[in-house]
Amino acid sequence: LMPGVSRDNDKAGGDLIPSQSTVKVDDELVIVDGDGVAGHGIAPHIPQTISADLNSTVSIGGKNIVVAGDDADICGELATGSTTVKIG
Repeated sequence: LMPGVSRDNDKAGGDLIPSQSTVKVDDELVIVDGDGVAGHGIAPHIPQTISADLNSTVSIGGKNIVVAGDDADICGELATGSTTVKIG
């Protein structure tokens, strides 16, 4: 099964925060490697940027797209994603 694309307002513990402003899925901006994760508690759950081995080989502006199930933050919480738009 292909995972859903992660978008603005999806989560990896905290809200995912997009940096790009052109590509949307389900009317939300798509999340890419290096985007932000909002703080969601005390360390290590502080605000951070996504920097992980991502499952997608699809990219926007040379940065891989984050998909549901990616280990998207340093505290090990997994990204959520779209239930309607999936990529491999």
